[in-house]
Amino acid sequence: MWKGHQVIPLGGPRIRALLAVLLLEADRVVSVDRIIRLFWEDDVPVTARNAVQGLVAALRRTLRAAPEVHLVTRGPGYLLQVDPDRVDVFRFRAEVERARTLPDREAAVVLRDALALWRGAPMADIPFESVRVRLGGVLEQELLAAREMRAEVELRLGRHRDLVPELTRLADEHPVRESLHRLLILAQHRSGCTAEALETYRRLSHRLVTEYGITTGPALRELHEGMLRSCV
Repeated sequence: MWKGHQVIPLGGPRIRALLAVLLLEADRVVSVDRIIRLFWEDDVPVTARNAVQGLVAALRRTLRAAPEVHLVTRGPGYLLQVDPDRVDVFRFRAEVERARTLPDREAAVVLRDALALWRGAPMADIPFESVRVRLGGVLEQELLAAREMRAEVELRLGRHRDLVPELTRLADEHPVRESLHRLLILAQHRSGCTAEALETYRRLSHRLVTEYGITTGPALRELHEGMLRSCV
């Protein structure tokens, strides 16, 4: 957390994890029960509620250095009051939504700036796997969807060749995500690398059939058939 250009030390890993949970639900009540489930899953100690109260007290002491952030006890849990513009994930979401309303050239710039707000994998520095997986997984999907959205815009702007390395890396990281492979195949095909595009489709189709017993969706099959026709 920052105060101007000064970093506010947050203390131990549990305090950082609690702040992350509350920030992702800023201006909404997060129940004590949910915090307990996120932190301890099925191995809840009898002292869990007292432990949460202690963490909240420690976080409140830390937040004294950031008077624009307020941690409020409300209903069954706690609510963090903060300006959304001070939270990167809310700024990211707002910029992605704004990009949907803009012409492609402006949208590409806005999406690049939104994606630049991310530093590493979502919640990578949170040491609790349950918190990281449950909450970080949702953020990962939002980040990936925004990357795909930016790639769609860039493809419409004719920047096919520039996209191939990035889309190849992302496709390797998400080997059965059809929407991502469709973008890679389009970028390869429109860059004049139709043989590589057909091979990308073949590998994806083979993986889907052998590992999941399913075939590619209609949009991807139509793209594949179109490429085959262009090779004849």
